[in-house]
Amino acid sequence: MSDAVETKQPEVGNGDVTMETQPEAVQPLPKVNGMPLPTVEGKTEEEVQDLLTRSAKQIYFYFSDSNLPVDKFFFSLTVCNPEGWVPIKTIMTFKRMSEFQPLGVPFVAYALRQAALAEGKDPLVAISEDGENVRRKRPLEPSSTAWGRSVYVKGFPEGDEPGTELEKLEEYFEQFGKINAVRKRKADLEGKGPKGKGKGKFKGSVFVEFTYQEETDKFLALESLPKYTEDGPEMLKMSKEDYVTMKAKEKGIPTQELRRGATPSTEGGKDGGPSGGKFGRDSKNKKFNAFREMEKMKRGGVPDLAKISEGVAVVGKPVQEVFEGLGKRGRDDDEGKGKKFVKRSDPLEFDYKGVMLKIDRDTGKVIDPSQVPFEANAAIKFTGAGEKPDWKDFKAQVIKVAIPTPFLAAPPGSNGGSVAKNDGSAITDEELQKLKDAKLLYGGVEVEWSRMTEEEARAFWTTRANFQGGNVAKELKAKEAEESQNGHGERHGHRGGRGGRGGRGGRGGRGRGGNRGGKHHGGGRDRQNAGGEGGGMPPMVQTGSRE
Repeated sequence: MSDAVETKQPEVGNGDVTMETQPEAVQPLPKVNGMPLPTVEGKTEEEVQDLLTRSAKQIYFYFSDSNLPVDKFFFSLTVCNPEGWVPIKTIMTFKRMSEFQPLGVPFVAYALRQAALAEGKDPLVAISEDGENVRRKRPLEPSSTAWGRSVYVKGFPEGDEPGTELEKLEEYFEQFGKINAVRKRKADLEGKGPKGKGKGKFKGSVFVEFTYQEETDKFLALESLPKYTEDGPEMLKMSKEDYVTMKAKEKGIPTQELRRGATPSTEGGKDGGPSGGKFGRDSKNKKFNAFREMEKMKRGGVPDLAKISEGVAVVGKPVQEVFEGLGKRGRDDDEGKGKKFVKRSDPLEFDYKGVMLKIDRDTGKVIDPSQVPFEANAAIKFTGAGEKPDWKDFKAQVIKVAIPTPFLAAPPGSNGGSVAKNDGSAITDEELQKLKDAKLLYGGVEVEWSRMTEEEARAFWTTRANFQGGNVAKELKAKEAEESQNGHGERHGHRGGRGGRGGRGGRGGRGRGGNRGGKHHGGGRDRQNAGGEGGGMPPMVQTGSRE
């Protein structure tokens, strides 16, 4: 290599993707395939090696067991082609790779090859022959030990104070052993409902996943921890198991409902709670779970993945095009003729407030109401109604007094109704008091306001979910009826549906998405430069056509 490292300006992709954990350290090797270390102007050999080690370390994290199963955007990048290749230049647009952008793709490719050599016969990642792309090489499998290797620690400055940067927190914990991940716990954004969960200011506490159980046990056995800041509070530590159990008891969650022994890898959620739930419970607000989406793909379903923006380089084609046209119809093409629709009884799934709910295919009703997500105190009720009440007038009063965008449910003939915010966020005590003080009239009768019980709240939000599920079921029926009248979907090409030949998303023919590689969106070559290494990541997930 020349004295100045070749620089390739990465495309501007999804630059807001940030990681809140740090990967395992990667031991450096002095040379790759006999090539000397790259040189960087103004840097010593030791400083260059430090850059190599840290750049590979960050990319290793993106592909790690701690991140890949819960990182929706990055996992989606790996599904753009059957082998799981991701362009290095796309990864270099991420916030935590910004330091390495001026060094160029060849520098980072060298770093990754060096890291892979250091791992021996079973490296985590593989690099394409042209040095443009990287993929996970090891199978992506659920882990059952991360829960036991995780701890809760409190005592850091709250908010976004200087010194609370993730790198500083990682440095603090590295004195106790090797760590896989540090996850900052953040408050919810007020007034944002489920979308604002975990998006607020730093709470001053973290979850830490150690690499080894022995070091976890030694950490928990310490009598005390050094203060993070000289004038800060004493540090509090406990196992994640103890913390989750404590919080479950505080919230009245039966401990038998906790699912221990799983990790965010198996059940989703960057906070590391089983089932993606905050306290290791079956979550009402499930976070992304790659294993759940992989199961959908294996069954021929359409996974819930991130939409890849037009400017982001991928190997293959954007994931939304990979699954275009799939999962819409059931066919009976056993003999290649007839093109009959099969009456299906399996449930539908639809996204409701970030949770994939299963609903009855015919009625749209939610099959398991316990899975319907809702925020505590997000709906209130009123009682009292005179003759011929005008709900529109009553809604206008509610808007004027306390809630600018309400959803009002007042069935005809009932003695009252319910009110919630359109965004599903909580109704504060102050807002409730304003409604009470206003002495609103409904049909000439003053109403009484009160909070709902948990059972009433679940019934209210289940009714709303059933309504939306009904719309989904109706829309599907209408599409199926239209396609049936138009010759069972022949307008999409012969055998064009899921896994058909020549139709949209099928193999062969001239349909969109024909030829399994699809159109290439930057990032170098895919299959031809795989270096003869078989199997793409994530494993056992083929993202081409399905039959």
